[in-house]
Amino acid sequence: MEEKKEDNVDFINLVLMLNQNALISLGEIPRFVSGKKVQNLPLARQTINMLKALKDKTAGRLTPGETKLLFRVLGELQAKYVKAAGLDKTGAAPTHKASKMEKMMSTLDNLSTSDLAKLLEQLKKEDDMPK
Repeated sequence: MEEKKEDNVDFINLVLMLNQNALISLGEIPRFVSGKKVQNLPLARQTINMLKALKDKTAGRLTPGETKLLFRVLGELQAKYVKAAGLDKTGAAPTHKASKMEKMMSTLDNLSTSDLAKLLEQLKKEDDMPK
């Protein structure tokens, strides 16, 4: 029988701290000292890249709750970065990709912890399969 892992509070706090730093860099929330909202897109991108590296390096070793938090934070930050950097202004109607992301986030939010654990286990097995 497999031992049930608990969410690691330090890992969750790390993800939330990086999320807050990225939101500050995106100009979404005010800086601590000045109280002003100032964008620093290169720093925001660097922080998002750190979260992506964290996701890649911990793949298959996180609890369902940790995985859900990391995917949710990354998805939201990436969407906010695209908007802040003006990459969403193609002159056309909103892209199909954006609605796919919203649908995925909604589905992720509605999954129970046990369903998410099953899904993650299935994805892990598929990753272990020879290509």
